[in-house]
Amino acid sequence: MNKKFIPFILFIMAFTGFLSTQILWDNFNSLADQVDQDKQKYSVYEAIYQKLKVTTSRKTTIELGKDPAPIIVLNFWASWCIPCLKEFPSLVQFQDKYKGQVKVIGINGDTDSPSESIKKIEAKYKLNFESVEDPSEIISGQFMIRTYPVSIIYHRGKVLYVNKRLHNFMDPEFTSLIDQALKAK
Repeated sequence: MNKKFIPFILFIMAFTGFLSTQILWDNFNSLADQVDQDKQKYSVYEAIYQKLKVTTSRKTTIELGKDPAPIIVLNFWASWCIPCLKEFPSLVQFQDKYKGQVKVIGINGDTDSPSESIKKIEAKYKLNFESVEDPSEIISGQFMIRTYPVSIIYHRGKVLYVNKRLHNFMDPEFTSLIDQALKAK
């Protein structure tokens, strides 16, 4: 190798190292910012949880902050949302598995005939949980929900898990998280 290329090669190596460090630093800061945003959002979710009082399509009134269930799942869905419908079988299994320890509450975002939509979906998918009509998006607006499905899982009023896409509620990793939270009491 010619000695006149050594400074050039050293410069390229130093510049590559600097660029790599800068990229890693930016990614780290970006992840840290996301964690901070999530913490802020979760504190909003927890504040809403304490005050939220809903009446389901079956006329049951639920005050989340006073509900004795250790785990409460708010599942935001709509009858036109294909991923929402695809996750219902696992959500029904999940509710069965944790009966008495978990309460699932559906928040339905249908704007046209929400009551009829809920009844049709409850019958078709044999839903074992109640849903709340939210045609004006008052509840979903408080939670800053922009797309469906979204599930917010609380353990004793604290956000345990948030999922913003199709979710398998019987996934072993997820059920393990629920089991650990239930053991923690």
